[in-house]
Amino acid sequence: MGTDKKNDILTTYVGDVHALVVHGLNTIQRQVENLKNVSHQDAKTALAAFQGILNRQKSELEQRIQTLGGNTTRSVKDVVSAVAGVAAGVVNAVRPSETAKSIREDHNFFSHLGVAWLMLHTTATSLGDTNTASIAERGYADTARMIMQIDRILPKIVIEELREDRSLQPTDVEQQTRSMLKNAWNREAPTGI
Repeated sequence: MGTDKKNDILTTYVGDVHALVVHGLNTIQRQVENLKNVSHQDAKTALAAFQGILNRQKSELEQRIQTLGGNTTRSVKDVVSAVAGVAAGVVNAVRPSETAKSIREDHNFFSHLGVAWLMLHTTATSLGDTNTASIAERGYADTARMIMQIDRILPKIVIEELREDRSLQPTDVEQQTRSMLKNAWNREAPTGI
């Protein structure tokens, strides 16, 4: 395969991930603004961290696209349209009683982004582009950590929201939920699939 063809394929894949990151970053930025006045400190802290990570990813991807000879304007519109169904809930404004639902939608988005990073890493590695593969590896690891952070904070946020309705009096089950998560993600366990 010629260098031009490889660069075209790589530029397309990098551009797709870039557009996805930009879309998620725009949404996270709106959420940061909308959450200023809610009491869920864990959500505020996580969203600020997510914003920083996505900003770094965006910059790395833009540099890589330029190095490959492409530009970043092509793919944003195309990819945002393609992922609109996956991330539709992410774009909605956050209402104070719906912080958990908003964070849940971020989890959906990050799952989609993780798969995009995985595909980019596989493509870059198979075509011998170690620079793009390294960016994709970092991106995938970042995204996995963001998903795990949501897994850590979401049970507490759900309980906080349930407590806002004083008639419910929910039990604090954070530790039980963490045990469930740990057991579910045990990579050593047989899959049965």
